[in-house]
Amino acid sequence: MNMTDGRVDLLVRAREAAARYFDGLDRSDLSRLALGGGGDDLSEVQVAASLLKAEEERLSRYEGALRQYADRDFWDETMPGGPLALHDGGEMARNVLAGRAAFFHRD
Repeated sequence: MNMTDGRVDLLVRAREAAARYFDGLDRSDLSRLALGGGGDDLSEVQVAASLLKAEEERLSRYEGALRQYADRDFWDETMPGGPLALHDGGEMARNVLAGRAAFFHRD
């Protein structure tokens, strides 16, 4: 897994998750290896990192849509053509829940 994109925290969390898994297997040797950063090539660390990255991306999409819905301008009825919320009709929420970007359009 390439962690050059600044996602050091993600790798640390993946190491911790793998270490907990190894602790559950009573493999303190592997737990220490994972926590120390010497086991980043272990499949358990790689799988944990992949799952955490997917979850991080999903939560980021949710947060982005919520921020847009929470913006007062989104509900501003004085805007020409009415508030953006009227035109959105929940499309951002549907997009995000479907795993797409908030402003995903087929055309």
